[in-house]
Amino acid sequence: MQYTILDALKDLLLIDPFFLLGIIMIGILLVIVFKRNKDIPRIKTTIISIVLYHYLCVLFVNIVGIPTLSEFFRISRLGESFFSPKINLIPLSEGLTAGFIMNMLLFVPLGFLCPLLDRTYEKFRHTLLLGFALTLFVEISQLFTLYRVTDIDDLLANTLGTIIGYLCFRLLVKLKIVKLHGNQERDRRAGMAYLPVAVIAVAFLLGFFDWVTY
Repeated sequence: MQYTILDALKDLLLIDPFFLLGIIMIGILLVIVFKRNKDIPRIKTTIISIVLYHYLCVLFVNIVGIPTLSEFFRISRLGESFFSPKINLIPLSEGLTAGFIMNMLLFVPLGFLCPLLDRTYEKFRHTLLLGFALTLFVEISQLFTLYRVTDIDDLLANTLGTIIGYLCFRLLVKLKIVKLHGNQERDRRAGMAYLPVAVIAVAFLLGFFDWVTY
């Protein structure tokens, strides 16, 4: 059977039913946040949180590839080492490739969605730090995969993608298509500053326990 473009889109857009557990976990977190601060826009926050979660699930499992429990069992059966470092520390050794551009585009949604979700990330340095920290964590985790390479190009590309996403957010703010948040201290007291980090943690955790390939 021929693999079509529609099949590729289906693989990118659909996630395993196991990840519905993450939506429940995020829902519980949102209920707690909403109870602490009734001024938070519930519908907007819920939609952006779910969109961010779905994007991260697709990113971690179907694209960048993170260590999974099922992979550890498979590596064990093959008699291979769990720690299998393949590292490239030479930036742009092959020039500006299509892969570099693709990796850059992959993180544009992160830089765009996080400022939408919480005012903390309206500040450039916070969004930049989050994007850099996430991609660094992913690259380090790939030291424990059999076929993935920990590549400085990915770190650069993903960080640039986060910056582009943030700039898209600022452009929409300037065009008055998107509004900035309210009082920052109030949002912080409600725990909103940690919401994007919590969504990332849930997506990564469930990605690790994904049993699809086992």
